Amino acid sequence: MYYSKKLFWSILIIILTCNSACLIAQPEVKQKPLEFTLQQAQDYAYENNYDLKNSATDVTIARKMVKQNTAIGLPQINGSASYMDYLSVPTMVIPNFLKQMAPTFFKDGPDYVPMSLYVEYNVQGALQLNQLIYSGQYLVGLQTAKAYLETAKQKNLKDKVDVRDQVANAYYMLLVADEAIKILDSTYVVVNRLVIEARKAQEQGLIEDIDVDQADLNRSNLEAQLTDTKSSRNVAYANLKFVVGLKDNQDMILTNNLEYFLAQVDRDALINQPFDYKRNIDFTLLQKSDYLTLMQYKLSKTAYHPTLAGFFGISANASMNSWAFFSDQYPWYKTTNWGLQLQVPIWSSGSRKYAVDQARLNVEKTKVMDEKTRVGLELQVETAKKDFSNAYAIYQNQKKGFEIALKIYTKTMTKYRQGLASSTDLNQRYSQFLSANNNYMQSIFGVLSQKTRLNKLLEQF
Repeated sequence: MYYSKKLFWSILIIILTCNSACLIAQPEVKQKPLEFTLQQAQDYAYENNYDLKNSATDVTIARKMVKQNTAIGLPQINGSASYMDYLSVPTMVIPNFLKQMAPTFFKDGPDYVPMSLYVEYNVQGALQLNQLIYSGQYLVGLQTAKAYLETAKQKNLKDKVDVRDQVANAYYMLLVADEAIKILDSTYVVVNRLVIEARKAQEQGLIEDIDVDQADLNRSNLEAQLTDTKSSRNVAYANLKFVVGLKDNQDMILTNNLEYFLAQVDRDALINQPFDYKRNIDFTLLQKSDYLTLMQYKLSKTAYHPTLAGFFGISANASMNSWAFFSDQYPWYKTTNWGLQLQVPIWSSGSRKYAVDQARLNVEKTKVMDEKTRVGLELQVETAKKDFSNAYAIYQNQKKGFEIALKIYTKTMTKYRQGLASSTDLNQRYSQFLSANNNYMQSIFGVLSQKTRLNKLLEQF
């Protein structure tokens, strides 16, 4: 029986070990890719972006701060307990009153006698209720906490707008990279076929070796450019995942295309849209900050206000020379009291005055900052409109240039195959086409990103 049990446990250990090894060896399951329109990507980022998570936590902290400040003015109950054991009972010396009263009878007695007013064991317990009745600092401090909550909410809104635009630009960049790869891939197919045809023509003695080498060089350069573009695409993809807040094992597919976004670009509407700096997200956030500064000024002035508080207390104590606190033999002596406490600031040698002066000067600074922000925003809008208008014009020109370069390249290739164009002409048109394609892709991202920037400035909150 002993050997049977030993064999059973050995087999069980082997089975468990194999199962664990199989579990470890299993590859990580790849999740199904998420399909995102731009709006869906932005909505996902609102919940999963790293910065927005902390921004939302800041709002929660501000709410807790309001509750904390509110609780200061509500009843406060504190309890206390103490136990004292005199290892050596304190003794005091007092005059011998008996000798003074009857000096003849007690003439041999000492002038002073020892006396103890303490017992060895002492216990005391107490409860006290405190209620703030009036405090200027409390009232203004509560308003300041609420203002801080509103500022945190406004900051969270601004963070969402920033993340929204970051997602948009990252989305555009990835689409531009995908479009560039698509064009280069289709071009590579044509160039590779051209190299094969050139080799066959060279074998038949129709063209020289240099023409084949030139075609092969064009293919190599295109391969290098395609590799670089794919690398840039991987970076753009990783950047979009990071901004959106996707995990490493989660992939995504973009369902919008460049044509969709380009069709939404209305140059005239954006350029002619009026600007109201008072409803700009940055200016509204500044206004919240200004209000906090004003509340700090009001808070500094409350240092001149009196503070009134009330209290109610109850306590009990017991003292004895033997440990018998739970015995009915020794009584507990109770004490109950209530009262009011008034604190009136009288003289601070100018400390309060200087604090109020500093707070008032900070309020004056906010007025200067408001004016600076207003002028700066108007300048930003003017600059953004010019940049967007230029980007739109460049996009239109580059689009036309790309279409023309593609047409010229296609015709030159047809002529080259018919023997009506030289390899030099084809190479020039090929380089011209690649340059036009690169410029066109950059102009697309330029006009979309400038549109996003201008929209943010003109957007009203």
